[in-house]
Amino acid sequence: MDVLPKNQIDFITNHDANQRKREALENAHGNFVEPYINAMIPVNSELLPRIAPPGFYFVSAWLVLILIYCGWMRSKPPIK
Repeated sequence: MDVLPKNQIDFITNHDANQRKREALENAHGNFVEPYINAMIPVNSELLPRIAPPGFYFVSAWLVLILIYCGWMRSKPPIK
């Protein structure tokens, strides 16, 4: 049967064509897309954004203090 060799040849030629297309797309990304993205998104490395406002830390500290106090009260033996 000559169907099998033809399929193998088509697979090989399609694989080579797909490989060339993939390389062309990778080169296009590196040459055209990446510099455009880098130009559009300037990153200021000097000023770091604040992760959370100061009130968040204040409330978090109170919650931790309350949890420690509750744990301490639960661990004490009951008053008789």
